[in-house]
Amino acid sequence: MVERASSHGPAGWRIDATASLLAVVALSGFAALKAFELRAESDRRRAAEQRLVQLETQDPLTGLANRDRMLEFLGQALQTRKTGDEVTGLLLIDLKRFTPINDAHGRAVGDRLLRMVGERLQSVAREGEMVARLGGDEFAVVLPRLDCARAARHPAQRLVRALEAPFEIDDLALRIGGAAVGVATSANTELRPGVLVHHVDAALQRAKRQQSADSCSDRRGTGKA
Repeated sequence: MVERASSHGPAGWRIDATASLLAVVALSGFAALKAFELRAESDRRRAAEQRLVQLETQDPLTGLANRDRMLEFLGQALQTRKTGDEVTGLLLIDLKRFTPINDAHGRAVGDRLLRMVGERLQSVAREGEMVARLGGDEFAVVLPRLDCARAARHPAQRLVRALEAPFEIDDLALRIGGAAVGVATSANTELRPGVLVHHVDAALQRAKRQQSADSCSDRRGTGKA
């Protein structure tokens, strides 16, 4: 009995060692797979969270900032002006012939046109300026630091000129017929975003009533909201 056990002992030991090694390899592989799955799940969650943030702050059609993000940026600009002489400007742009174009050529063409308008406005915006789409064919541009209220008219004219050239969509060359622009600027450090938006909307309505292709109206904001 002893001799038989002794003769088979090393073989049994080698079998046990091999089995143990295979078990360790299997467990290591399983752990690595679980770690990979956990990382993948973490990446998916992070991407979903980033997408949610984008949906909350970006216009889904153009990728520009939406109204909420624009208001947040405007509030920050009003609070961080370097000197009391600096003013913050807000432009509201309405495309004059978008509705007839959209009605004549359909929503798909209208959506492409809005995306192209957003791209063109973004391409001529200067560093520090924010371009946003508020909905429909209304776009806004925040001008964080201006030397004076009159200085807001220059970027307004620059942005309107950028929209004069036709937009090429398939075999169409579409002209939006100019834009109405409302311009509002802050008058003091206590001005709140809501007041400035109210002023620029009133300025835009005045501009719409004018007959020129690229009418522009401005208003200097005062007060709190």
